Amino acid sequence: MGLPSDVEQEKNRARQHEPQQAPVARTAFIYVKIPVGQTADPLHQREYTLDQTLRDLGLGAVIGWGDSLGPVERDGSRPVAFLRIDINVNHLATARAALREILPKLGVPAGSEIHYTQDGASLMDIRAGDGWLLEQPLP
Repeated sequence: MGLPSDVEQEKNRARQHEPQQAPVARTAFIYVKIPVGQTADPLHQREYTLDQTLRDLGLGAVIGWGDSLGPVERDGSRPVAFLRIDINVNHLATARAALREILPKLGVPAGSEIHYTQDGASLMDIRAGDGWLLEQPLP
């Protein structure tokens, strides 16, 4: 998979603002929240593909995934509501741009979310139809 155009632009902006001193390795934590339903992937190919793509782009890596339970039902059960993918990235803005291009290609539905912290605020990008709502505050 080639470098998406938004990702290339974000990398160029980041390079222009890098300090001239020795680079310091920094990572940011992102998690992707995908509604469960028709998007089930019992062999986790989506997670493996996402991990390999992020690594190939030099942006980070998937560090784990798992199910998130929904609210308690009347019968006391708590069915799975979301798949959560945990990711460490080395540049938050560039990784977010890449994820917004990669995730739809992997078949994630509307309502999927990219969660992250920026300037001390917990935010999310939400897939809405064919686009994304960016930097939405967490409810």
